[in-house]
Amino acid sequence: MIFSVPSFRSPQRVIVRGLSCFNSKGFLVHYAVYLDEFGHIGPYISNTHHKYNDSPVFGLAGMLLPVGQVREFAIEFYQLKCQLLAWDLKNNNPSNLQSYQWEKKGSQLYTVRNVTAYRNLRSATNRILNRITKVGGYVYYSGTHKTVSPDDHNASELFSRQLIQTIRKIDQFCVATNSTFSVLLDEQKAGNRWRERNVEACTMAMFEDKTEKCRTLIEPPLQGESHLFQTLQCADWICGLIGRIAAYSVAATEYPDWIVFQTYFMERINRAALICSGIEQQSTLPAGDTD
Repeated sequence: MIFSVPSFRSPQRVIVRGLSCFNSKGFLVHYAVYLDEFGHIGPYISNTHHKYNDSPVFGLAGMLLPVGQVREFAIEFYQLKCQLLAWDLKNNNPSNLQSYQWEKKGSQLYTVRNVTAYRNLRSATNRILNRITKVGGYVYYSGTHKTVSPDDHNASELFSRQLIQTIRKIDQFCVATNSTFSVLLDEQKAGNRWRERNVEACTMAMFEDKTEKCRTLIEPPLQGESHLFQTLQCADWICGLIGRIAAYSVAATEYPDWIVFQTYFMERINRAALICSGIEQQSTLPAGDTD
């Protein structure tokens, strides 16, 4: 299965794709990391439950790109988006947004019908994944299989834990490759306090943690509006795909049709993914706690 408890290679075994030039500070490369959410942050019991039925997983996913490759990658993604979704852009754009501002969410794009019926969608997705690796980048995902009871579920803590875990994993990779990174998150709609709390947690991880200090993170994560960033739109597409593959991997009997996402894309994602990507599992849902 694609999703397992993450591990990490020793520094001696880490290979940076297609990059060999150090800068004046001795660092190999600086990565721009673009992240969005996949799955659902709320509690989950089953996809037939009357209330807690959104997704059995939650996490963050997206991509790492060498900063020198970001501009060209964004241009290529924009051109691919406009070509692939030309009909949608013309007919499903009631606000007459400019094409660079218009978005098609990954959750709407990656449906069973679309993936099965439209070969050009499958080809375009594989082109994106191949392009990420070709420029020396990586797909990244980290999440949780949600199995705790709704009474024990804490959405704020879940998000913070996934964010900090993501920062630590990417930091481990950058330490091993003598690299650095910065993070741009899709804008959160939960208010300033939510944002401040998570930025503060990342700042603590950078400066205060004595045992696992994140030394390669340049500054705490920033937020951006996805309609202004083609890179964040691409991260959202990756999340739409990862969320479905993850849900199928942990609850195949509940999402049998979603095998198509695994069939068409799992191998490509495995090849593109950072080695420390993975899905962990919460403690088991207590028996009888299903109301």
